[in-house]
Amino acid sequence: MHKLILMPSISDIQKGWAAKLNDELPGYTVVKVDDDSAMTEIEDADAAFGYVPGDLLKRATKLKWIQAHHAAPPPGFYYDELTHSSVTVTNFRGVYNDHISAHIMMYVLGLSRGITSYLSAQKERSYDVDANDAPFVFLPDSTAIIFGIGGIGTEGSKHCKSFGMKVIGIDPRVTQTPETVDQLVQPDEYYTVIGKGDFVIVTMPHTPENEFFFNSEVFSMMKPSAYFINIGRGKTTRLKDLVSAIKSGEIAGAGLDVYDTEPLPQDHELWSLPNVILTPHVAAKEDGHGGDVNDRKYKILLENARRFEKGEKLLNIVDKNLWF
Repeated sequence: MHKLILMPSISDIQKGWAAKLNDELPGYTVVKVDDDSAMTEIEDADAAFGYVPGDLLKRATKLKWIQAHHAAPPPGFYYDELTHSSVTVTNFRGVYNDHISAHIMMYVLGLSRGITSYLSAQKERSYDVDANDAPFVFLPDSTAIIFGIGGIGTEGSKHCKSFGMKVIGIDPRVTQTPETVDQLVQPDEYYTVIGKGDFVIVTMPHTPENEFFFNSEVFSMMKPSAYFINIGRGKTTRLKDLVSAIKSGEIAGAGLDVYDTEPLPQDHELWSLPNVILTPHVAAKEDGHGGDVNDRKYKILLENARRFEKGEKLLNIVDKNLWF
C-alpha cells in the first residue's frame, strides 16, 4: 500500500478530496493532516500533496513524490534540502491556460482603449469624450512581447493573433515556435526585441534567475507608449521601479494581477496611478468561481497517483533547480 498525505497548505476544497481519493485509489491510504499530525503521518508516507517544509522533509524518509498544489508555487516552496533531494516534484502546469489568457486580454483590450480614464469619468457621472487623453492602440498594428511561451503564454498568443497583433515570444525551454508566435527568442536576447513591444506580457513563474528581472533598466528599454502586463508572479517585477517608469513617462501604464508584496498595501502608489488596471491575484480563481480549475487539478493528482503506483512517468515533472 502507498500512503498519500494531504498537507495543511492545500485549499479547503482540496482537503475535501480525501474521501474521494481513498475510493478511487484502492492501492493507497490517503490521509488529510494538520500541522500537528503531519509530523508523525509523514514518517511513512511515500507521497504528499502540498507544501512540505524542511522540518517535515527531514522526517520523511520514505517520501518519493510531492504534488505541488500550484502551477507556479509560492515563494519558499523550493528550498535547498528539497532541491537537492531525490524526491520528484510535479505541479499543475496547464490547468490555467484558458482562464489566465482571458485575463491577459482583459488588460490588453482595456489598456488599448483607455478604459481606466473612462471608468474614472463614469464614477463621476461625466459624459466626457476627452476623459482619455492617450491615443488608442490599434491592435492590428501592434506587437505583443510575451515573456514565457508555456501553456498560458501560447494560449495568450492565440488571442493576440486573433486581433491581428504581431507576437514575439521569449522562453528558455521552448525550441519550436508555436504557430501563433511570429518570432521566438532566448531570454538573454530580450533586449533585441523589447523595444518593439506595445504590450510586454509576463507569464513567467518566479525563479532564482528572474527575481526582480523587470526593473528600471528593463523598463527604460520599452517604448514610451508601451504597456506592461504581469499575470505570472509578483517577485519577477520590482514595483517601485514600475511606478517610477509610469510616472516619468518611460512607459504608458500597466495591468497587474500579481505583486512583489501581496496583498498590495493600501498606501501603495500604484493605487493612485490613472493608467493602471489592478486585480487582486484572481486571474484563475479556485474557490468555485473559476470554472473547472479544481476539477482539472484533481484529475492530474489522480492520474499522477495512479502512475506513481505503477512506476510510470509522472505528469508535469518539475526541474527543481529552476522551480518549474
